[in-house]
Amino acid sequence: MRVQRKRTLRVFCVGLVAFTGTSLLAGCAAPRLEVTAAPSQPSVTLTDAGIHLTILPNTWRGSPSDLGRSYTPVEVRIENDRTDEIQVRYRDFLAVDEARNQYRAVPPAEVARALSGGRWWHRDPKWASARWPSATARLLAFHDPWWPYPYWPYRPWPPFSSPYSPYPFADPDYPYRWPRAPAYDILTLGLREGRVLPGARVEGFLYLQQATQKGTLLTLSWTPVAADGKPLATLSSQFRIVR
Repeated sequence: MRVQRKRTLRVFCVGLVAFTGTSLLAGCAAPRLEVTAAPSQPSVTLTDAGIHLTILPNTWRGSPSDLGRSYTPVEVRIENDRTDEIQVRYRDFLAVDEARNQYRAVPPAEVARALSGGRWWHRDPKWASARWPSATARLLAFHDPWWPYPYWPYRPWPPFSSPYSPYPFADPDYPYRWPRAPAYDILTLGLREGRVLPGARVEGFLYLQQATQKGTLLTLSWTPVAADGKPLATLSSQFRIVR
């Protein structure tokens, strides 16, 4: 009887933990965007005057994974089939909800600075090996708050650790095994401004200003410009915000 009671209690606890975890994940999930004209389609492609714009609203898989809580990442692919080049500029993208609230595309560098809060590991002397080091900096054993021993020359032959032997918790290469900083994916995956030559294509993420926090419908538009700065036809598509 006692064994059965323990088993029942164990099953109940496991179920409670699983339910709580699922609820927390559901509560923290960022809103999604659905194409209003075709909700089952993961993307929409707009074409005008030889310019193709493909919008993929729910494809962010980078770091941070919860970027959608601060910004609205939208992947775009641009193809230029014209005989002249066009320009890609962040200010030419605009998102508007049904209440006429406007949201601009934020440059990747600005997003990275906002998420980092202006704090970087290398500003803390205790994390001396965490910054991109010089050749001599990597020859120092890692010194961290929970390992109070002083720095020690690192030997590239066995044994690899210092006499204090902080390995495996703080070996010389330990900082480089951390997950990459949020700024890395934001900067490398973001859409680049610049020229798109005839026959060329570019792609990347736009980071919109929390465009899914208020309304239920969102219209994303882009007005490309020619090489001489002349505006071309506007491409736009409407999305439904699903929470």
